Amino acid sequence: MTITARLLVFTALFIVGKIMCKIICIALSLFMVSCQGIRNTATYNMELIYIEQGLTRQSITVGLFLKMKCCEGKKFLNTEYCTNTRDTYVTIKSRTAYHLGMMRYLGRLTETRPEPPKLNIEEYPVCE
Repeated sequence: MTITARLLVFTALFIVGKIMCKIICIALSLFMVSCQGIRNTATYNMELIYIEQGLTRQSITVGLFLKMKCCEGKKFLNTEYCTNTRDTYVTIKSRTAYHLGMMRYLGRLTETRPEPPKLNIEEYPVCE
């Protein structure tokens, strides 16, 4: 086989290789951007329910702690520890539904995008 023939075969294989590489890249890109989600929707929803129940139960426990340690009657004690605990408690209690709703929206379990809640920590009635 002459050098010209070898060069011609090499060029042909090189062009075919580049085309195949592009086809594979396009196919992988289409697969990655397809409308079908990667997760199983039933399993993903069960994970979100698990997270919601854990946060709800934790919120109940932290709320009872706040009432026992940071309330004198209906007056909230403004110590640093109580204030930090209240901030965390109120933030989690107020924003859990929003974040889970957003996770459902982003996971394509619902078409409704949730609105972020209004959060005013100082006005939340912890001691009532």
